[in-house]
Amino acid sequence: MEPLLPDPKKDRMVNTVLPPPQYPLTHNLLFPENKRIGKQEVPDWNFLKDHLLKEGRIHKKDLIQIINDVTEIMKKEPNVLTVDEPAVIVGDIHGQYYDLVHLLDKAGDPSTLNYVFLGDYVDRGIYSMECLMLLFAIKLNYPGHCFLLRGNHECRGITEHFTFRAEVLEKFDIDVYELIMQCFDTMPLIAVVNQQYLCMHGGVSPHMKTIESVNDVNRFSEIPLEGLICDIVWADPIDDEIADKYEYADNPERACSVKYGLDPAKKLLDDNDLTLLVRAHQVQVQGYKMHYWEKPQSLPTVITIFSAPNYCDCYKNKAAVIKLEGENFSIKNYEEVPHPYHLPGGINLFQFSMPYLADKVLDMLFHILKKGDNIEQNDGYVMEEDDVDFNRLLAAIGPGNTNDAAVMKNKINAVSRMRRMYKNLKENHDILLQIKMVNDGRIPRGLLLDGKPAIRNAVKEFDLASQLDKENEKRPPHKHMNQ
Repeated sequence: MEPLLPDPKKDRMVNTVLPPPQYPLTHNLLFPENKRIGKQEVPDWNFLKDHLLKEGRIHKKDLIQIINDVTEIMKKEPNVLTVDEPAVIVGDIHGQYYDLVHLLDKAGDPSTLNYVFLGDYVDRGIYSMECLMLLFAIKLNYPGHCFLLRGNHECRGITEHFTFRAEVLEKFDIDVYELIMQCFDTMPLIAVVNQQYLCMHGGVSPHMKTIESVNDVNRFSEIPLEGLICDIVWADPIDDEIADKYEYADNPERACSVKYGLDPAKKLLDDNDLTLLVRAHQVQVQGYKMHYWEKPQSLPTVITIFSAPNYCDCYKNKAAVIKLEGENFSIKNYEEVPHPYHLPGGINLFQFSMPYLADKVLDMLFHILKKGDNIEQNDGYVMEEDDVDFNRLLAAIGPGNTNDAAVMKNKINAVSRMRRMYKNLKENHDILLQIKMVNDGRIPRGLLLDGKPAIRNAVKEFDLASQLDKENEKRPPHKHMNQ
């Protein structure tokens, strides 16, 4: 085992949390001799899993080897996979590594089960690289048991817009990012599980005449802005109340693709002698949603499955997976597990401390200009414009300099506003970080000036989190159009 970072003074503030490993995992530990498959080196995925749980690292050259080997395997897979039971179907993961490990521990050993992952391994969560490293390592160990479908986030345009590209550049470099994008281009699109369940990330497309026809599409490119592949990873079901009234509808929530209803979904299933469409792509309070579009039905037409609990650390949702064993079809729920605390965007301690430092500097400015000579400032007291002695300030500037006085007064008012903003930043730092996680990395306009009640009401439960996050569900405009 790699040695941990030293703690010579034994003064760690949280001594119940072990420091991370001091060095990246060595090649011999990551690729032991007894794990070879023929001449090919295969990573010890269990050892890697535990190493990453401790926030350990691996060398760039070893990661490149893993990415290249996985890419070669997936290149040879068809667009439409055929998978037998026993199987576990997993929805969105979104960089929640500790929840992924918990899910694997509870759902079963990948050496004895088939795992079908429906895409969206990266973005939003802070451990997207760790999720990919583990899933790629499992794929290399069990290429016939682990199947990685493509989601809408497995592309250049989305990962540049969200967090994954920045995360890769922080942990590795642009070369690794480009290799991962090439790997994403090779991911299969659809899986048929147990000759009953049609699995994909988004859903049905008006361009999908038969499932077999999907094999004729060239998937080895960036996800196009429209067409079959776009719909497979971006489409959503129509709202349950009107799903039997429309075949297809526009999808303004995504700014691309379509919404599909009962008739096209049922026709595709019936024409291919299948029972159920299983898809991911949308967060659900219980981790899943059964779309009952016909009555009576023992099984719904469509099931949405989502496997990232407490999505973005603020949705408060459960996670779920589907488990198939023989004729048994079951849905397993999972709660979130604790993960190490990281500041959003990988900001460092100095950036984190700026609100506190600025608060004190601005406080000093107001103290210099305050009224009277004996005003005591109590803890929690915020100086405002009324506390400034403008008469003394005007006298110091001198008579006749009214323009200078007005400019100075405006500057003081601006400093006062900044003072309130930094005060709110300091007092409500953790809450504001939550808001940024679901609001495209930005704090909503005016929230800092509105104070604590507005800030505390800005993040509550699932409905409000999803409302704040609505803009992030759209496909952003991007320059990678390879149609």
